[in-house]
Amino acid sequence: MDDRNCILARAATVSAAVLLVALSAAIAAQRAEDAPEADEAPREAQICLSHPTIKRTRVLNDLNIVFITRDNAIYNNQLPRKCPSLNRGSVVSYPIENRRICAGGSFQVLWQAGANNYIPTFVCMLGYFVPISESELEDLTAATDASRDRRLRRRSRREAVTTEPVELPPADTAPPAAVPASVDD
Repeated sequence: MDDRNCILARAATVSAAVLLVALSAAIAAQRAEDAPEADEAPREAQICLSHPTIKRTRVLNDLNIVFITRDNAIYNNQLPRKCPSLNRGSVVSYPIENRRICAGGSFQVLWQAGANNYIPTFVCMLGYFVPISESELEDLTAATDASRDRRLRRRSRREAVTTEPVELPPADTAPPAAVPASVDD
């Protein structure tokens, strides 16, 4: 009986070890599935960015400004409201407080009135700084390009003068009689 108990104990130990390995593999696979991909940015929005770490900014449209840091982290700042006159190529002045740019802070759009002459215009508010990946930046840029192109095409069609050929009635037919308008007193 001792041999039999010993065999059963070993079988139970081996079964427990196999079960433990299988569970560990399943947990590891689930964690790998839940983990962000290499080019995905973490999703935690930042309230402020340190000004010295900002390498450059890029205005996408009247609602999105992208901040790229020195370590190549990319943050999209979607403004709480559209900012009038803010577009690609806009020059923007950000106030720096305690070496930081923060959500809720205001910035000013500057119009270029000459070679180094800028006129301050609208004051707008910043939103949160949301980390995005390079592929998300490409998608956001393409989306803002597409909406910009649609807007330009729509405007040009609306403002265009179009002509269409028409057939004139034969010269010997009389025009339809006009119906007198009734006036109620």
